[in-house]
Amino acid sequence: MSAKSPKEAKALGLKTYFTGIPCRRGGIAERNLNADCLCIACIDFTKSMKAKWASNNKEVNKKWKENNKDKMAQYKKNWAVKNKEDAKENLRQWKLRNKEKVLAETEKRRAIKNKALPSWYGELDAFVMHESLLLAKARKKATGFNWHMDHMIPLMAKTASGLHCAYNIQVIPEWMNCSKGNKMLYTQPYEWIRYA
Repeated sequence: MSAKSPKEAKALGLKTYFTGIPCRRGGIAERNLNADCLCIACIDFTKSMKAKWASNNKEVNKKWKENNKDKMAQYKKNWAVKNKEDAKENLRQWKLRNKEKVLAETEKRRAIKNKALPSWYGELDAFVMHESLLLAKARKKATGFNWHMDHMIPLMAKTASGLHCAYNIQVIPEWMNCSKGNKMLYTQPYEWIRYA
């Protein structure tokens, strides 16, 4: 079944229609409801040309993006507003590919909430957080059981409050971290090994 106008396509629940009239670029193919000024063939051709140009001009693109960070941020924001479902799916896919980064950011937000993020938190701290999560993943693969990134001095212990920084992080078995909770246990590097 084919529709001959956008109105007819909407009524039939279709996403495309065919008028038989050339689009503004001269193509004669079905048209998408969302882009009725160009036919699908011309849209595909335009996308492939843009992709080809982008691959041939990676350095130019990179420099332009570095020099126009505000414009890029605004473009991404506008695109996300117009394409909410695609933006959600892109974010979901990114989170699946970058679980360690997501977990590191979650820990950072929790530390900020608990006022445990020091003012001097920097690149080394962020690197150690990310690497400790990768180490936990590698240890799980090697041992067959779960490992956690642990704050040696808990962020919210009764007698002390540790900091969310590189010098307060260790990777210990999950059961040990869960039983520790906010208690002052395994507060020295490698102390946990004696109890594993």
